[in-house]
Amino acid sequence: MLKMLRGKDTKYYGKFFSVMTVTIFLTISILSGILYLNFERIALNQSYEQTMDSLDQTTQEVSVMTLTASTFAKQIHNDQNIADLLNFPNVSAMEISDAVKQMNNYRETSPFIDSIYIYNAVAHTFYVSSDMSVPSVFSEEEFYDQDMKEMLKHIGDYNTMSPIPRKLRIEGLAGNIAEKERDTYTFLLYDTLAKQTPRNAVVVNIKETQLHKHIDGSLTNDAANTFLIDKDGLLVSNSWTTPMLTDMKGTPYIDRILNSGEPSGYFPMKVGGIKSLVTYSEPDNLGWRYIRIVPYTLISERIDNMRTKTFYTAGLILLAGLALSFVVSKRLFAGINKKLSRLVNLESEQRESQQAVRSEYMRGLLSGCTRSDPLRVKEMFLRYGIGLDPDRSLRVFLITIDDYRALVDQYQPEDRKLLRYGILNIAHELLISAGLSAATADLGDNRAVIIIQPADAEVDDKETYSRYAGLIQEAVTQYLKLSITISSSLNGKGVQSLHTLFEQAVEASFSRVFSGAGSYIDAETVEMNKTRSYEYPIHKEKQLIDELMLGRISETKRLFTDIIGDTANYSYISYQLAISHLTYALQNAIRTIRQHSAASEELAVPSLDLYNHTRVDTMAELMERYMSLFDLLEKHMDEKRKNRQDDLPGRIKRMIDERYADQNLSLEMLADEMGMSATYIGRVFKQHTFQTILSYIQEVRMNKIRELLTHSDDCIGDIAESAGFTNNPYFYKAFKKHNGVTPAEYRRNSRQQKEDEGGEGAILA
Repeated sequence: MLKMLRGKDTKYYGKFFSVMTVTIFLTISILSGILYLNFERIALNQSYEQTMDSLDQTTQEVSVMTLTASTFAKQIHNDQNIADLLNFPNVSAMEISDAVKQMNNYRETSPFIDSIYIYNAVAHTFYVSSDMSVPSVFSEEEFYDQDMKEMLKHIGDYNTMSPIPRKLRIEGLAGNIAEKERDTYTFLLYDTLAKQTPRNAVVVNIKETQLHKHIDGSLTNDAANTFLIDKDGLLVSNSWTTPMLTDMKGTPYIDRILNSGEPSGYFPMKVGGIKSLVTYSEPDNLGWRYIRIVPYTLISERIDNMRTKTFYTAGLILLAGLALSFVVSKRLFAGINKKLSRLVNLESEQRESQQAVRSEYMRGLLSGCTRSDPLRVKEMFLRYGIGLDPDRSLRVFLITIDDYRALVDQYQPEDRKLLRYGILNIAHELLISAGLSAATADLGDNRAVIIIQPADAEVDDKETYSRYAGLIQEAVTQYLKLSITISSSLNGKGVQSLHTLFEQAVEASFSRVFSGAGSYIDAETVEMNKTRSYEYPIHKEKQLIDELMLGRISETKRLFTDIIGDTANYSYISYQLAISHLTYALQNAIRTIRQHSAASEELAVPSLDLYNHTRVDTMAELMERYMSLFDLLEKHMDEKRKNRQDDLPGRIKRMIDERYADQNLSLEMLADEMGMSATYIGRVFKQHTFQTILSYIQEVRMNKIRELLTHSDDCIGDIAESAGFTNNPYFYKAFKKHNGVTPAEYRRNSRQQKEDEGGEGAILA
């Protein structure tokens, strides 16, 4: 009887498993067919969204480049050394030289600047800083940039500080062999209120390669072609197949984009005989569109392979299931509990997947890549269980993990993800318990976001949010042993403001360099600092370099601290500008020190990297690095000074004795040839000889002149010139002041004295 029951169970189990196998096969086959019909559309949408994300990043890079170029142009315009070239028709050669050096400093500080022009409309003169071997000053007729001359004649047709794509033609220019032209973006800064034409202008030419690497740099893993066009279909960047400024009108896919009426989108079309997916973005504030062309096979190939593999897998499942149904049926049902446990795990994984999708949706809202109309957002919030009202006031907290480099070294990526999840979970629970609504999003690396919505207007104030941020920071430190910085946006009305609020919080987070780790930064304070106009203290920079070359390291440290510390009262870009200036100046000073001494240790200025985890996070860290550098320089210069000071006056005297006839002999010339500061060698010489270098030069020259006046019949002017004097009135005045008589009187007196001495000798004989 027992065997019969077991046989029935086996037969029942076999039939049940066979039905399950056939059902699975049919389900997989039907689903595969449905998915195949929809996968292409899904793949196209995903490709479009990924492309728009990349193009949005490129837009931000272009905005940063434009902002930086504008800042440099304004800084050049406000520079006192350069202002004389811009505003006065008659400028001395020395002033021109100083101004051009300053222009070169600006150009070399930023690698993406091709050249800088200063155009004086009254003098019809161009002053040029370029990496090519060209003169620094051109008359308008001789200037090599013909297009620029035409642009300046119609300067009112161009917007100030907007990029103008053009080709800088340099074919045939002296010293230039390989290049015929350069692709650049030109920024014009001029007085828009002036009525005369042409007008004085500052011109900054940006290399197109700087923008092009941001366009293609993030998409180099595939065979896509990405470029920009303006509203008229003109190509404003290079592409793989077409040079910049080519008129793309008449090309089918370009005409379709221009005539579509849609701000952005995608469509399949043949491009160059190859079926491709064409994706285009909404025009930016310049009217430029970003276009990406991807070969269609790259998208559909994986879908076709997946369809084939799916059908093969389904067939194998059917055959294997029917063959093994009776063999494994008992074991299958014996392990039902195990399968149920697995089902629970699958449900947990599904919840995690739901959370990932919700976080991805929030990231899209923050970045501005997802539709933010209230009805659509309300529907998605309900679907993902996000407890926010799209129509009410919102505020964004951006959380930045401090000292993230240590976490990277200590934890694996999955562990770091768990830490971010823990931070967000703590923050969410604290805010919910305080009666606020909140939603979170993991941004990856060291950043996460909390979107906050108060229950009523009474808690919607600056002090309350600061208190909540402090509670979150304390809890994270207590439970996770981590330090975090929180930057807060302003209050925004509705979900449409979410992208703007996120950008405010990101911009505020840059001020962590001033406030330090574990701080709370409010966007209101940042916006107030941005309204203050910052002027870089170039006089302090010069004083700092002079003190460094003199070996006064304590004063050097004080000046460096003053310059950098003062930027805390201004915007973050002012801090970047000050660091850029000081880094360049210190590099030049250290290069000079290294050239004229055999350094036993490597001397290098620390660099400020803003875009990866090795960057300097706070001003305190920056100060510590530079103070260490100054200490190293002090030690090196003290050792060298002991060896050089005793011999320095003798070297100076020998150079003057040998070159007294050189009309250009001066304190500055001696300092340049010796690779030292003029102030330094003047001070050391006076300490050892009790006279100045200039007085010693005068003494040597006067001794030679007295000798020639006494023993030669050369005219006084020739004698003065042979001794290094070029200005006769100055020579006569200096000679009389030094000797008490004129050169002619000295010659007459010395010869009379010589004759008298000869006569006395004859009488004695």
